[in-house]
Amino acid sequence: MAHSGSKKKKSLKTQIDMHYTRFKKRRSLNNQADKISDLPRDVLIRIMECLPLRDAARMSVLSRMWQSIWTSIPSLAFDAHFFARVLRRSVPETHQFSSIVSKILFQHEGSILKFTLWVPPVKTCPDVTQWISFLSRSGLREFGLCNMYHTPLKLSLHLFSCDSLETLKLYNCIYSPPNFGGFPRLTSLELCRVSIVCRTLKDVIGSCPALQNLVLKNFSGMEDRHLIIDVPLLRNLVVDGAFASLDVIVSENLVSASFVLQKLTKNCPEEGNSYDLINSLANSSKLEWLCLGGHFCKVLFEKQSLPNTSPKLKNLELLSLHLNDLDDFSSAISSIQSFPNIETLDISVNTSKNLDKNVLVYDLEFTLHHLRCANIGIWSASSTELKLIEFLLACSPVLEKLSISLTTPLKQGSHSKMSTQLNRFRRASPKVEVICPERKVFPKKLPHGNYSVSFTSSPASQHISIDSSSSDGAEYYSDTSA
Repeated sequence: MAHSGSKKKKSLKTQIDMHYTRFKKRRSLNNQADKISDLPRDVLIRIMECLPLRDAARMSVLSRMWQSIWTSIPSLAFDAHFFARVLRRSVPETHQFSSIVSKILFQHEGSILKFTLWVPPVKTCPDVTQWISFLSRSGLREFGLCNMYHTPLKLSLHLFSCDSLETLKLYNCIYSPPNFGGFPRLTSLELCRVSIVCRTLKDVIGSCPALQNLVLKNFSGMEDRHLIIDVPLLRNLVVDGAFASLDVIVSENLVSASFVLQKLTKNCPEEGNSYDLINSLANSSKLEWLCLGGHFCKVLFEKQSLPNTSPKLKNLELLSLHLNDLDDFSSAISSIQSFPNIETLDISVNTSKNLDKNVLVYDLEFTLHHLRCANIGIWSASSTELKLIEFLLACSPVLEKLSISLTTPLKQGSHSKMSTQLNRFRRASPKVEVICPERKVFPKKLPHGNYSVSFTSSPASQHISIDSSSSDGAEYYSDTSA
């Protein structure tokens, strides 16, 4: 019996020891997990600021300390991903959308330095006036509004009193400030699908002396207006739309420039001015990236070449090309040869026709000594497009990658023929990788309600992409802060 009692005591002691060991481990883990709470407050704010808004809101219920951090973070991003997880409807109710934004915004106690709002395709147009009025009193520095509602959103006048603004991005809005005094600290202005009168646009650009990044895309009401851009500190410029005429004073600080105008609507000839602008850009001392499309590619093709280009210019994009006759092909080759120092080349073809291979010739002695990467978007894998690819492979001895993308689906026969011909082309570079896409069947219509908005920046081309599954989805160039 004594022996049995001894066993029970040992068993009880063993259980106590096990429980105590588990308790110590659990307490140790809790202490380790709670170490994050001992970090400085500014570090904790930065941690929560890096989280998606929904996750940051959920984290605020952990303790009073995290609740305090949540109501004082200086950056709020109501982006597409946030509403996709919160609303979970393809066409959400306006009051539900407004209630969510108001609840989070009006509970905020600290300064809001950065605010991004993505307006989903709600049933009725939301009123953003009270939100902008609240933000205008918080020392706002960065403001982004992407409106996916089908009509432009009228901006509150309070926005134009934010003299602390450094970055302003607007998509599908009405921009009409009265007696506008300007944004003295604004360094980045991006206006896409914005309704604005010419006089206002001129005043806005002229009243932002610190402006370094300017994006103007898809304006309405500017078809009969003359656009003047003269910004001394400008580093990045994107212009896309229809204007009567265009006059750009090339800043000596300009690093990247994009002109993808479909046309200039003024009746008097503008080709001379446009060519002078292209020539000035190509010889700009600091320009590293140049994108030309539409009207400007047409002007460049008519002249066929430039007398000189700056050795600094390393990245070239030629968009919306038409390769329908021999002159088009010869002009495309001559234009590329005008930029012998490029390291990256992007080309997209809008239309092309099959021409006799015997008439499609190029200079076999010409060499692109520095070209390392080329991306070619083809229309129909025509003989003209394939000859252009052959030219690039034959004259680029250090080429590392040539990627081909399809703007329209190809028939099985055309795709196989293209693959065969690509394998036969002579390659000046022994290490070049040719990436040919698989044959694709494009959907006739994508499902409604799938939107994504991204703001990113790169050293050469700044890029804001707004992708929509609806028929009016578009893509825009822009520079933003991460």
